[in-house]
This record gives sequence, C-alpha cells and structure tokens, in this order.
Amino acid sequence: MRKLNITQYMVKIFQPDGTSKEIPYNTKDSIIQLMFHPELRLGGLDLLKQNKVAEKILKAGIDVLLEEDEYGQVKRAVESFKGFTQNEVELVKRVLECPEVKVKEK
Repeated sequence: MRKLNITQYMVKIFQPDGTSKEIPYNTKDSIIQLMFHPELRLGGLDLLKQNKVAEKILKAGIDVLLEEDEYGQVKRAVESFKGFTQNEVELVKRVLECPEVKVKEK
C-alpha cells in the first residue's frame, strides 16, 4: 500500500501590484483533476476505475491509503500531464515519492 499525503500546502501567488501573498493549495482537488485530464484519453471502464479512486481521495482526511493499482492510476495521471508550474512541485513530489507502508490484517 501507499500512503499519500493529501493535505493542503501554502503557495506564493504574485499580485498585479508586484506584491505576493500565500494561499492554500488544494491538493485533493488538483490530484482529482489530473486523474480526469483529457490527455489520459480515458475510455468508459477506465473512467469508472479513476472515479472510484477519486472518491476514495475525496473522502480521506490527511492521508489516503492506496492499493498499488490505485497508486498506479494516480501516478500515471501525474506523469502524463504537461504544464505544471512551480506551485505543483510539492504535489508532484508527494505523488512520485509516495511512501510504501506495510498494512497488517486484523
């Protein structure tokens, strides 16, 4: 299993007057949008599989535990997207460096 941190983090946004301010970056929504990006060219079955993982992410709190195939879906979405900005460095690191965790059955 993989443990993906989906908490918000702060990013710097530059204002038209030349100043900057920090705002929270919505990690959950960004990952989900990447999972449904048109570049993935999802067919019907793949769309439903992506949606199942997206719903799991939406319901999660600080972290989400993903099975290896679920993690693969998220990872593929991030790897296939072109056009990231510096604000997404943390998001990409969290996905691509997502730690593997051992889970015990009860």
